[in-house]
Amino acid sequence: MSTEGCYEHNFTLQMALDNAQRTRKQCAVAWLDISNAFGSMPHCHIFSILRELGLPDSVIDLVRELYHSCTTTVCTTDGETAEIPIWSGVSQGCPLSPIVFNLAMEVLFRAVAGSPGRLDLNGQKLSVLAYTDNLVLLAPDATQLQQMLDVTSEAARWMGLRFNVAKCASLHIDGRQKSRVLDSTLTIQGQTMRHLKESFIQYKVGAST
Repeated sequence: MSTEGCYEHNFTLQMALDNAQRTRKQCAVAWLDISNAFGSMPHCHIFSILRELGLPDSVIDLVRELYHSCTTTVCTTDGETAEIPIWSGVSQGCPLSPIVFNLAMEVLFRAVAGSPGRLDLNGQKLSVLAYTDNLVLLAPDATQLQQMLDVTSEAARWMGLRFNVAKCASLHIDGRQKSRVLDSTLTIQGQTMRHLKESFIQYKVGAST
């Protein structure tokens, strides 16, 4: 994004939560944390995704060359280990790595965006907000959010990614109810996420608590 993307996403998410309460509608949200996001994606998947996105062979060959025969060693009390091949992850410190990672994640974003249960916010259809290695999914109810989570789980599995369920959370608001936050059970990759309580919506998204 050309401006502060995280701030814009926080503002959009806050609008979605406020709108559900103001218009007496539902809004279901899931916060997802990708475990070791930058170091987990297999190189073979990265190359496949770049080709699927239509990048020229010359660019793909350049990226392939950067990751060809990558190794590392570990210094121990007994000396340095033999070379250990690296088959996954993007290179730390390489200026190209953020671009490669974002392009590789595009497959996951498109899979979620293609789900039918997108949230309508003033005529704009929302499904996923990206915060580098964290995602926020939005849907009009818990059932459709779970469908999105299932799509996300499958896409992430294919990409070699896992979610850290201990850092994931969900929130289901129903503006029609006196108790606006519902205890809906939602899962990601077969694991149940914790659901946030009523007190969460007392704070603005992104505010220090």
